[in-house]
Amino acid sequence: MRCGNHPAEHGVIHLNMKFAYGVIGLSVILVGCNKGASSTGSGAGNLAVVNGDPVTMEEFNNYLPRKTSVQVQTPQGASEARVAGSLGLQAMRDLINQKLLLQIAKDQNVVPTKDDVANELKRQTDANPAFVRTLQAAGLSLDQIRSDLLIDLARFNVVTKGITVTKDDVDSYIKANPTQFVNPATATIYWLVIEDKKKKAEVDAALKGGIQFPAVASQFSDVPTAKQDSGAYPTKIISQMPAKLQSVIGTMAAGKTTDWIQDGQNAVKFFLQSKTPESKLEITEQVREQVRRRLAEMRGQQANDLGKTIQDRLKAAKVDVSVPFLKTSWDQAMTALKSADQQAPAAK
Repeated sequence: MRCGNHPAEHGVIHLNMKFAYGVIGLSVILVGCNKGASSTGSGAGNLAVVNGDPVTMEEFNNYLPRKTSVQVQTPQGASEARVAGSLGLQAMRDLINQKLLLQIAKDQNVVPTKDDVANELKRQTDANPAFVRTLQAAGLSLDQIRSDLLIDLARFNVVTKGITVTKDDVDSYIKANPTQFVNPATATIYWLVIEDKKKKAEVDAALKGGIQFPAVASQFSDVPTAKQDSGAYPTKIISQMPAKLQSVIGTMAAGKTTDWIQDGQNAVKFFLQSKTPESKLEITEQVREQVRRRLAEMRGQQANDLGKTIQDRLKAAKVDVSVPFLKTSWDQAMTALKSADQQAPAAK
């Protein structure tokens, strides 16, 4: 349920387990986490204590909106990336867009009801029993999860208004695209990357001495996240791994460790804990419903440009920002947006 670029209906849906269970969009999860942080109060208690010195919630809440960089996960480990503006500006923009979305849904008489949200929560939980638990572990309350589902459903209702997808449409798509309805081949892998070749002997000695690979990776690996995740490779889906690694994994047996593999200036070693082959996805009613929704969304995106609708609504909206440093950034962004509109006809 996303606005923006739309794939053609004959495009790949990739109904692996991720799509079969359904997910809340990342932007919604980030907004939910932001709401969770603010719910603690502007200065109530400490976030952490560092060698006896407290990091207060007030410091955290003051710093977070101004933060201009984030860590993103890559196959090479965590990497620092700059955000456009600041996290505060992006979060505020998301929340403003959500308000505009709900206003559009209200105008079109497609605002989800409390029963709609409750049914969606049950659907998600039936498909994935860990759905609520996983989001609560990320800092969301049950009310925030319901709020995020409301936004997702409103977005879907606006995009798909006037769109009909029949049972035959769903059957035809499933029949025509069997390769998309699979559980992908997976492998649980741990890896260890070192830059200093002198460490290789220490690593080999530790492994030969019977220390488990994850423990060795946690101690010696130069991957930034190794101490936190014991060297767990960032994806389990084999098709998402580099081709060279796929080739290595294809010939390995579970419980085995590779020799050292040279990767530029680094030496890399992998441990294969387990792997599962690709299998057919059972076509349950949950899967069929996900196909129906996805087909409706793709057709709707071709007919209804939600991104443009929200942007047009934003240009005409009266938005009063109270926080001074966010107001300045917001005013600059709105000026640039309106200026681009004025320049577009001249350029055309």
